[in-house]
Amino acid sequence: MLKKKKSGDISRDDCQKCLKYSALTNCRLDWCIRETYLELLEDFQKGKINTFEFCLAFENTGKLTSDIIDIFESNFIILSPDQKVLDFSNLLEEVFDLCQDYFQDLEFLDANPSSEEFEKSKIEFKNSLGKIYLKIQKFLNEE
Repeated sequence: MLKKKKSGDISRDDCQKCLKYSALTNCRLDWCIRETYLELLEDFQKGKINTFEFCLAFENTGKLTSDIIDIFESNFIILSPDQKVLDFSNLLEEVFDLCQDYFQDLEFLDANPSSEEFEKSKIEFKNSLGKIYLKIQKFLNEE
């Protein structure tokens, strides 16, 4: 199927299967580099990096996994996920969504970054991320 995708001679059904494979591979890679994600979360919780730096680093880490997926697929390498990998990836997705919302808030509030609304947005981000971080810790402690 990956060979068909590479050649461009792929049915819609097979294309959807390839997309599902890519998503599953992404989940497996997220699991493999979970320590990197955890370190970023811990650095943010400890105040070592600010919200913008955290979101940028988190997004860039996710983009690197996408690049690795492209390499795997071009070399026909297949990874098999399990349920814990999928569950962990779902928690990371909550962080990615939170960062995207934060970046949208930044764009909206860019005209006045010292405003009360901007500070409120940062506090809400920190509180929401703290809750997700606790869920991730609980999940990892249960494995």
